[in-house]
Amino acid sequence: MKTLSNRQKIEAGVGFALIALVLILGFAGAFASGTVFAKALIGLGLGYALTRGDYGFAGLSNRACRKGSTKLLRSLLLMFVLSSIVVGGLLIGGVIDASNLWINQISWGLLFGGILFGIGMAFSSCCATGVLQDVPVGFSRAAITLVFFGIGVFVGFPLMKTGFAMDSLFSTASSTRGGVWFVDWFSNGGANMTNGVIGAILVTVVLAVLVGLLAKWYENKVAKNFPAPEVEAVEEKEATVWERFFVKKWSLTQTAIVITLLFGLLYAVSSAGWGASTVYGNWFGTILHKWFGVDSAALATWTQRPEGSFTTGLFASASYTQNLGIIVGAFVGLLLSGKFVDVFKAGLKIKPMEILLFAAGGLLLGFGTRLSWGCNVGALYTPIANFSLSGWFYLFFLFGGGYLGNMIRKAFYKKIG
Repeated sequence: MKTLSNRQKIEAGVGFALIALVLILGFAGAFASGTVFAKALIGLGLGYALTRGDYGFAGLSNRACRKGSTKLLRSLLLMFVLSSIVVGGLLIGGVIDASNLWINQISWGLLFGGILFGIGMAFSSCCATGVLQDVPVGFSRAAITLVFFGIGVFVGFPLMKTGFAMDSLFSTASSTRGGVWFVDWFSNGGANMTNGVIGAILVTVVLAVLVGLLAKWYENKVAKNFPAPEVEAVEEKEATVWERFFVKKWSLTQTAIVITLLFGLLYAVSSAGWGASTVYGNWFGTILHKWFGVDSAALATWTQRPEGSFTTGLFASASYTQNLGIIVGAFVGLLLSGKFVDVFKAGLKIKPMEILLFAAGGLLLGFGTRLSWGCNVGALYTPIANFSLSGWFYLFFLFGGGYLGNMIRKAFYKKIG
């Protein structure tokens, strides 16, 4: 591409305008606080990075089952290690407190929820963050999935406080909800945080290497079953500065590093990890309250959630603006590449029977998150980066569910032609 076409120039202009709009709203005080504004910007960065790198957590099983490739999974493992080092540094430096970490319980709900979420990822070809990233890329699929994702989360809210979801099979002293925190193994009862963090990082590295080797073994076993296995893209010399900075896809490693930096910034700004799925249930409850007149107090009683979960405005919640930021960032990434019109049009196409598949995927995704207390950022990425054993358990059951879901998906498409 030697020069930008008029349409591409317009798309690029709209992309920069979206960035400017977020900044103007922020500096004009439209967001409830500086933290809410900051998380909107971090969300925008995450959405852009995910789109620019064609990066998605759902691909850890979907690409392995559809293309015989575990490159994305191994890239995620690198990101987990890098993120654990960042979190460890923030812990030792006193920037964040251990009480804010997500040391999740290892419950039967975590395991069963991981399977359900993995099946849902296969059906809808996305996850909790991926559905936001996919709004400009596969609008019809993303819209259907997002609606039913919210229903699944909302219906599953009451199950979060049950013993099935809460009671941990293993635990160490520092976990607030049960679960195992690697730092406890090396910190002498919390007396030496530095030793504890270093030991926990080493454990994380060892587990990542072992899982990476297992992934490579899997790839070698199954790749021969794919007529066109995934191969490295042929690098082409960039024709323009614009292509180099705004069009050329980032490598998996580049994307992993950028997301790691944004993850660390998220902790520095809010002292909390990356979650995405609870918001969808809150949004569905808010719609019931504001559009259909359902009493917010009754919603709070039934869901066992704070009443404010269903009355808070979009720009008043940091979690809301972070998720909205991911959508905006995804639009920006596609617009600046000059491919928005073509990709968006293609994403509108959908077969009637696919509506059922994506709706089922959304329900399974949402419901699964309530049993496991999170999605593949809230129950996988953040806990692993926080040295929680629960994330590694979740990874295996998530992959198993993804494998099963992809087998069902394959039969489904074979049947509808």
